[in-house]
This record gives sequence, structure tokens and C-alpha cells, in this order.
Amino acid sequence: MKEQKLSRWLKKGYPYFKEECGLPAHVLPEHSFVRLADELGDNNLQELSQPLLSAEDIQGSIDNKGNPETVATEELQAAITLWPACPGVKPAVEAFLDTTGRIMRQFHSGQLKMSMEIVCRALGVLGFAPFLHTGREIMEDIAIILGGTADDPPGMISRYADRVTSGNVETVSYIDDCISKHSQWAAWAELLLQQVREFPYRLKPVGITPPLSAEVIRVLAQMMKEGADNGTG
Repeated sequence: MKEQKLSRWLKKGYPYFKEECGLPAHVLPEHSFVRLADELGDNNLQELSQPLLSAEDIQGSIDNKGNPETVATEELQAAITLWPACPGVKPAVEAFLDTTGRIMRQFHSGQLKMSMEIVCRALGVLGFAPFLHTGREIMEDIAIILGGTADDPPGMISRYADRVTSGNVETVSYIDDCISKHSQWAAWAELLLQQVREFPYRLKPVGITPPLSAEVIRVLAQMMKEGADNGTG
């Protein structure tokens, strides 16, 4: 079995990445990320990078590095701080979580007026493109459609959510067509959706365990009662 060095590097650096970006502990907790990296493995991670980057270059870089376990913490932290996009991660993640919450409420209530797959494709691009130099062009093209600016990824994500939740099918379709015209990003988004569909469990991007209270206990008791009633009906 081939050594999973890429996923080991990701797992090693993730806590320092979260700290540098200012992400709170409950947003994609470390144990969730570790499980995600382990389930995907190096092959899937590199396959996902192929439309946008050279998988051979990534593998070559990984092969030329030592084992992640032997790298000093200070060296790893210093490398992460050099990534200029770090300050933009937290605002984009916050906008993404707010957006997905709004859209999923409509989806579960049956009020969403467009294909969930189209929405997920666009959100994937809007969530990742700002952090790659190859994403600048597609962000600028989508910004024209949304009336925003490519320099404000959180604003772009929120604007897209506004169009989705207001039922603006025409604008959502324009953005989907825009993604299709950028063949590399269209191929990447399709690979992302495929891996999401094939993933063996549902990943929770936010891990919050609320403190027990009378209200929480009441809600849990009601859910258990409804489950028992449905099971005996």
C-alpha cells in the first residue's frame, strides 16, 4: 500500500492553519478533519487537484520532503504564515456557513426553486476559487453577474445566497453557465461533487456540543417520544 504522505502533511499542518486563520475550534474540528483526510487518502486528494494543479508537481514536492512528524512546529507555523490568503479564510468560511444554513432551510422545507447540485457546484467554486491564483478570472466573471467584486469573496458568497433564496433562477443559471465555460473549474467542481456523493458519511463542518439544560433535555425527550410513537404506529 502506498504511503499516505500527503494526508499526513495535511493532518500535521491543519491545527496551525486553523490558528493562523483565526478559525474557532468548533468549525471543522480537528478530529473531523483527520477523519476526512483519512477517508479521502492521497489518491482522491490528488485526483481532486488535477484540473487546477499538476498532480505530478504535488507528488514531487511531497516526495522531496521529509516525514511530517519530524518537522519542527516552528518551521511549519512559519510556512503557513507566509500564505497571503490566510486572513481571508475566516470571513469566507463564516459567509459560507451562513449561506449554507439559509439555503438548506429552504431545501428541507421544499421551497428551494433550483437544483441543489447546481447550487453546490457554485458554492464549491465560490468557496475555493478565491484562494488559488487560477481562480481570479472565474471570480471576476461571476462578480459581473452578481454585481459584486472578486476582491470580496464573503460578499460574493452572500450575494449568491440572496439570489438562490429569492428564487432568482435566471441569475443562478447564468452563474452555472459561467462555470461551465471555465473548463478547469467545471471539471474540478464535478470531481468535488462526485467525491461528496461517494463519501461514506455526512461530514459536519461545525461541531458544537451544547451544555445540558432544561430546554435541551425537554427537546431530546420530545424527539425520543416522537420516535417511539412513530415506531409503534
